Amino acid sequence: MISARIRKKASLMHSLLAADAALPAASRYTLVAFVGYMAGVFLLGALSHKLLQRGSFLKEYFLGDRKLNAWVLSLTYVATSVSAGSFVGFPSLIYVHGWVMALWIAGYMVTGLVSKGALAKRLNQVSRLSGAITVPDVLRDRFQSPALGTLASVFLLIFLLFNLVGQFKAGGLIMKQACGGVADTSTYQVARQATSGMLTHLHIWDSETADKHARDFRGSEYPDYVLGMLIFALTVVAYTTYGGFWAVTWTDVLQGLMIVAGALLLMFLALRHVGGLANATEKLRAIDPSNLSLLTGPGPDNYLGLGLAVSYFMLWTLGSMGQPVGMVRLMACRDTPTLRRALFMIGIFYAAIYMPLVIAFVCARALYPTEYLANSDAIMPAMAIAMTEDMPLLGGLILAAPYAAAMSAVAGFLLLMSSSLVRDIYQRNLNPDISPRQVRRITYLTTAIVGIIVTLAALWPPDFLQYLIIFTGAGMACTFLAPMVLGLYWRRATREGALAALLTGFATVAVLWGLGVLGVGKKGLMGPAGKQFAPLYLLGLDPLFHGLVLSFAAGIVVTWFTRPLPAKHVDRYFLADDRSA
Repeated sequence: MISARIRKKASLMHSLLAADAALPAASRYTLVAFVGYMAGVFLLGALSHKLLQRGSFLKEYFLGDRKLNAWVLSLTYVATSVSAGSFVGFPSLIYVHGWVMALWIAGYMVTGLVSKGALAKRLNQVSRLSGAITVPDVLRDRFQSPALGTLASVFLLIFLLFNLVGQFKAGGLIMKQACGGVADTSTYQVARQATSGMLTHLHIWDSETADKHARDFRGSEYPDYVLGMLIFALTVVAYTTYGGFWAVTWTDVLQGLMIVAGALLLMFLALRHVGGLANATEKLRAIDPSNLSLLTGPGPDNYLGLGLAVSYFMLWTLGSMGQPVGMVRLMACRDTPTLRRALFMIGIFYAAIYMPLVIAFVCARALYPTEYLANSDAIMPAMAIAMTEDMPLLGGLILAAPYAAAMSAVAGFLLLMSSSLVRDIYQRNLNPDISPRQVRRITYLTTAIVGIIVTLAALWPPDFLQYLIIFTGAGMACTFLAPMVLGLYWRRATREGALAALLTGFATVAVLWGLGVLGVGKKGLMGPAGKQFAPLYLLGLDPLFHGLVLSFAAGIVVTWFTRPLPAKHVDRYFLADDRSA
């Protein structure tokens, strides 16, 4: 009871302090750097479109005809997985919780070697042998089950929709900040007034009630967010629809380089402003001298206890292995030697991104002890602008890093959603004789429609960006990892076992998150377990742990009690020459 009161008072104090903390204003040159970056993105999209004229449209549009080399594979994999959560949500958590977040993210440094190294070669081989283009394709063909493929597509669409809304929110916030330097121009004001009028006409928002939400997301700056989000949506949906996998892949290369450069630059600038890492650590010590919660584990409010530390290590390693967007990248690889080189490079890129981010936003807490505690998702764009007040072009390039992270993630997810709808549901179930020309048209239309739907959903964005991304990551891992691993490595695995694994993993995560959001078992809890948008942590462990254990158990048990697939079909995947990989 006492701890609850203390937390409530602290939260109120932080809100009052943060209410007066305005985001630093961006320069017009910041937007110039942004426009230059976007021009490069569209140029790559146009060049990628020409590649669609060769070979099979489906293989080119969704897999790049399986011709990714090591550098391209590693950069596109990193850029897609390092989403807006990494550049907006993760810095927010570092700013609030301090050094313990280095332990929170530690598993990511080895995820390429540990998890993808176990899955990559066999997945690439099996997808080539079956001619699979999507992850549901692989499951459907390996287990000879249209129902399994369709169900996998439906679950994939559900998780990606949740994730995309969070990414669109981040893109809108970053673009809003980048446009700050031109907010007083007539062009921007006309666009803002049109956006405001549209929101008022649709009864989504109006200026008369905006003052009531002064400290809320839907306050007076809500039209600026919506305008920024619309610009973001138009950009990413247009180049993804037009260029397909090659557009996403080559822009991922550009965006991957931007992400690495942005993280490193921001770290060096933050260290310069705070006077070195030792000075930043001393300032964090002064914020909480009695408990030193910002310097040691488990962090403020017991944020990262032992159970959650183990859970997050599993999430970033085993959970990462079960992400369909990463699986598609592995299916598109050229050959096995390329996979080996790429998996090693992925670990280097992750270290070059996440270690600098931890250092940069530990410095941010030292520079702004309380200013952004009530709106910590804003700390990334705030730091990018504040650290480069005398170098606005550089500020624009740094701000482009989180924008690039959001764009690359959204593009990859849009491609997955359109492939699930066009290939897995429409072509393979409803119209198998569709012509290539019709496939092309429906694919373009589907990608655009999905983008529009997510744009509309992002008008009511979530308040908990990073936790939403954790939910979708854990959900996809528990749903797809067990059936995929069983199918790739166990000859005896049956379609019923794969279906049981898929359903059990999905149901476990859905039930534990549903109970958590309803507040079951949260009384008196602190840290992530006490958040409104957080799951029920049974035994102090994330639902990922329970979901994976139950999913694998269900798949194995049901397999032993069901009839195996014909040996001739299974031999196709297990007696193939390794050179086919």
